[in-house]
Amino acid sequence: MKTQDKTRINTRNGVLACLAVMTLGLAQAQPCSVKRVGTTPLVKDGSHFLMPATVNGAPVHFLVDTGAVTSSIDAKVAAQLALPSLPGRTTQLIGTDGGRGKRVPKVSIWTLGFGGLAHGAVELAAPDRPDQAGPLTQGIIGADVLSRYDLEFDFSGRQLNLYTVDGCDAGSAQFQPWQQPYDTVNLKIAEAKGFEHIASLPITVDNQALEMALDTGATRTKVMLGAAVKLGLDEEQLKAQSPKSTSHSSSGVAMANYARRFDSIQIGQSSYRNVELKFSEIDVKPYDGLLGLDFLGSRKIWISYATRQLFIDKPEHQSMKR
Repeated sequence: MKTQDKTRINTRNGVLACLAVMTLGLAQAQPCSVKRVGTTPLVKDGSHFLMPATVNGAPVHFLVDTGAVTSSIDAKVAAQLALPSLPGRTTQLIGTDGGRGKRVPKVSIWTLGFGGLAHGAVELAAPDRPDQAGPLTQGIIGADVLSRYDLEFDFSGRQLNLYTVDGCDAGSAQFQPWQQPYDTVNLKIAEAKGFEHIASLPITVDNQALEMALDTGATRTKVMLGAAVKLGLDEEQLKAQSPKSTSHSSSGVAMANYARRFDSIQIGQSSYRNVELKFSEIDVKPYDGLLGLDFLGSRKIWISYATRQLFIDKPEHQSMKR
């Protein structure tokens, strides 16, 4: 090969290499995009928060429940709306007692609307309505739908904002949910079958760590009795020495709860002093319990499924990002 030919080839290869580096640099430099795409009021139903929605254009109220794997609609409401069952398509719902309920049919809807957004061709489970459900509750929007967005909850202002987040990483300086100070907690987003899209986070109770599922459908935080040992407690002594109460699981099963007070609970940088926790017969393995609205319902929170983070607005700063 002539020297001139070698020179041309080397030059061409150099140009191609430069173009590749430039292209990679441009790809890496794509801006972090945070866009609010929907907003909806939150409606109180007892101690729960619902959002107005539409199913095939008909108005309904759904519980906003990040702790539910599968979205569902009350079987009676499904019948009233003449929603078609999907032949051969059923699902088995798992209650917070760990029990697997009977298989329930799935129904098909053309459009599910909430917050100014429309979702087409959605499948919903259609179980019988739980006895403990509030009078306004006609179904549940669970993590299978909610995880498509970042969720900004303003519980005191009764509003939920929905965002799409693209090109942002955890800790990105371009992704600042609020201008005011806030705490950041890393989330785990489950991928295992039966727990898809469930978000969990670490908390410390008197300096001992627990992993809790983030559950906006739970009004009270509860720790599994089996997790008491992680806090240095004997389960049988806990039962014998603690005040007892009874509650019902999401599938209607009665469960005993035992109250115990702790010096401190820490979630991110936020500390809570002299706090009572309920130890319950719930079974939510692989988690140690459910973190409910008694801790987070008075704060603004942003659940970022896109970056796997929870942002908690500090109580002295309560203005929402617009």
